[in-house]
Amino acid sequence: MRKNKVKEKLLRGEPVLGIWQSINSMDLAEMSGYSGYDFVIFDTEHGPMSAESCIPLICASERTNLIPIIRVSEIQKTYILKALDVGAMGIIFPMVSTYEEAKKAVSWSKYIQREGEKRKEFRGLISVSRAAGYGLAIDEKTHLKTSNKEIMLIVQFETKEAVDNLDEILKLEEIDVVFIGSYDLSQSLGFPGEINNPMVKNIIEEAIKKIINSGKVAGAIVVSPDSIKYWIELGVKFITCHQTIILTKALSNFVDNFNKVIQDW
Repeated sequence: MRKNKVKEKLLRGEPVLGIWQSINSMDLAEMSGYSGYDFVIFDTEHGPMSAESCIPLICASERTNLIPIIRVSEIQKTYILKALDVGAMGIIFPMVSTYEEAKKAVSWSKYIQREGEKRKEFRGLISVSRAAGYGLAIDEKTHLKTSNKEIMLIVQFETKEAVDNLDEILKLEEIDVVFIGSYDLSQSLGFPGEINNPMVKNIIEEAIKKIINSGKVAGAIVVSPDSIKYWIELGVKFITCHQTIILTKALSNFVDNFNKVIQDW
């Protein structure tokens, strides 16, 4: 497994920029890589994709030095194993509300590596997966070691229950990033879609302080370039935007410019 440049940048305290992709297109993944994004998130929760259909997208990411991350549709062992075995270098776990949920998610993502280490839950080992070089490119011990080191684990903070349990969730050493899911959090708090509601913003900002103080990285999605500064000033370093929003805005802006020229002609 190649080095995870996103983890390396975050460990140096540098912010990183990624793009959410919910359209099943390897061309779009390649475009994102050539455009200079650090990572891409293939969304199997909301997008019409599976771990299997992500394989060409991951291949496209690898050839453009883009770190591929998969958001699993829910916290299930099979979904996590498949995402990792096809070559994802990070997993986003949606709707993580309790310490127990987070513990299962990270345990299913990590191999038992040390002799004598005993865990009830762990990542199943297969030496002939794509991630393991089909048993030809690397030996098992190297695969165990590099996978545990390079794979990023990201939990989503997006429910009222997660607000109540954040301190406990942050105790899990294996978690790299806690990602703020503003929209679902606003729903869970009783203000659906009101991400700028003062109560919602206050809870998010207090959560970010806790995340940073715990030594973990805070993540968020920006809805427009204008909001990047707001999140960066809060200390968020795992910044994402949505590919579909960027595409639809670019498409509609071109139409608007065309219509303006035609009207003035």
